[in-house]
Amino acid sequence: MIAITPANSLQERFLNDFVDQVVWQHGSDTQRLCCRLRFHPLNKQKRSSQLAETIHSQLNITFPSTNMPGTLGEVITKIKNRFGDKMAADGIALDLLQRKKGREAHHPDSQSPWEIIYQWLWEIEFPRQGWKLAQEMATSAMAELQMIDPKKVDRDLVFNVAKATIRKGEEYALQVDFPHQGHLLLINQGVSGKRYCLCPSLAFSVDTQVTPDKKLHIPSIKALASSLRYQEMGNEYFLAILTENPVKLSWVNPDSEPADILVTDERLREIFQEVGRQGNAQVFSKKFEVVE
Repeated sequence: MIAITPANSLQERFLNDFVDQVVWQHGSDTQRLCCRLRFHPLNKQKRSSQLAETIHSQLNITFPSTNMPGTLGEVITKIKNRFGDKMAADGIALDLLQRKKGREAHHPDSQSPWEIIYQWLWEIEFPRQGWKLAQEMATSAMAELQMIDPKKVDRDLVFNVAKATIRKGEEYALQVDFPHQGHLLLINQGVSGKRYCLCPSLAFSVDTQVTPDKKLHIPSIKALASSLRYQEMGNEYFLAILTENPVKLSWVNPDSEPADILVTDERLREIFQEVGRQGNAQVFSKKFEVVE
């Protein structure tokens, strides 16, 4: 398990921003906590009565489970007021956020109002903001991401961690060395602005496991590609996302084209949809300047 704090968890940062927009700074503490708990990915399968117990415990107040429907209803009204226009533009029928007795509750395929909002929040809004938000909050990985000679990936070498330049046309391997346990998703945004998913990918690495005592190399020894090589002068940007479980991508499978690593806008949405379905993610970044 990754040791996560709210400051460096991508989902926590997104959710905190959302709650701040729904319930103003001096708003009800119960509404704020209700909103945060009900729409947190780790609580998706929890009953509202369980979350009521958490509110009771964290706020040290009397908050019986019978209070939860009313408080959640107030939160949903505020979400509708704040984000209703955006949700409607995304195709969400806002009338479904007002539950009517005897309608959805007993239908096996029905969604409660909070479930509709949850799906919009993590399937549409989070992926829409994901790349920009990840860039904003990424921790500098000056020591954790190093370009090395691809012929020496099996050696325990000491590097100049301040070095962030790569020579045009030369071959490299990217060494990934995090003091965390998790699974790596690595995106390289090139000088042209195009994005490429290097891990997981058939060409560079299907192995995503990162542990404190295991260095990961891109490309891996068994990869189809033999090295990284850059021909354009400028900055090559790397965004590393560490998740608790592997991120499954539709275009990375045994039948895929190995060279298919381009991350289109549609694929970027898929990436952050998959990341959003997990509880926590840490984000790191580094720029390398391509020089003569």
